[in-house]
Amino acid sequence: MNTTLTVSVVIPNYNTWELVQRNIEALLRYDEQRIAEIIVVDDASPLTNPYDFPEKVMVLRNPTNQHYTKTVNRGLKAAKGDIVVLLDSDAYPVQAFVKRLVDEYQAEPLLGCVGFKTVDAMGRDSGNFMTEPSIWSLVAGQQLHKYLAPYNVFRSKRLLPFSCAVSFRKSCLEAMNYFDENFRVLDADNDISMRIHRSNWKLRYNPAYVICHTGGNSIPRNGKRVQLFYESRWKLLEKHGKIKAKPLVAFLIMVRLWLEAKLIQLKKNKLKENFDDKYQTRLGLMRKFKKMAFKIIH
Repeated sequence: MNTTLTVSVVIPNYNTWELVQRNIEALLRYDEQRIAEIIVVDDASPLTNPYDFPEKVMVLRNPTNQHYTKTVNRGLKAAKGDIVVLLDSDAYPVQAFVKRLVDEYQAEPLLGCVGFKTVDAMGRDSGNFMTEPSIWSLVAGQQLHKYLAPYNVFRSKRLLPFSCAVSFRKSCLEAMNYFDENFRVLDADNDISMRIHRSNWKLRYNPAYVICHTGGNSIPRNGKRVQLFYESRWKLLEKHGKIKAKPLVAFLIMVRLWLEAKLIQLKKNKLKENFDDKYQTRLGLMRKFKKMAFKIIH
């Protein structure tokens, strides 16, 4: 008779103790008997924890701010369970799910990762996965690429679940050497999913597991996030050999950023306080990709 797999839950935190408390309450309400431990990894929050968590909750605190990926890795490595569930602090389950999850992993020894469905506060699917990206996500830009993606018959069929609500077999994490810490904030989850897809392990997105993800712990959608996106996405695609003509790609990205900057200039009066952030971000990225294009050529 097979031994039942044990389950750990990891929750990264930065200044969101009330959301962590909500998450823990929901986890224990639905699955207290099936969860072996809950590990909260605090990334040196200025705010102290005002809550008295139950005994099976362990809080690890980074001495200094380590950013998202290192914080997550600390929790994943500390987890003792056979299955590790990773939830953002601003996510929480809306129903019992651990028994079904364990049964799914138990039935397939090579199942290494299962992604969960996320919904907003109204119960609407908020989209907790993407398909494996190509260089066109950078060349076309985020908004245009998102609009055109449904019409792209050549897009990858491989699904990449986001780390706000996902689970891993611990032995798969060990085989993958956990998240790549070269991706400090963005794309670490996409990278590990791409590596799992290229290994003997199986990865699956299963919408039967529903997690409410209401926001509150994400990076502000400003110029800083746009820069992080371009830097991490280029790094991700380069790592996985998906950029074949680097000078040309960098040049095309530079041209589109130049066009975006010109359009932003034309809309200056409408954008008002957001103008400088949007405009300067495009100029900075444009200069960066210009250097990359001509540096590679020479």
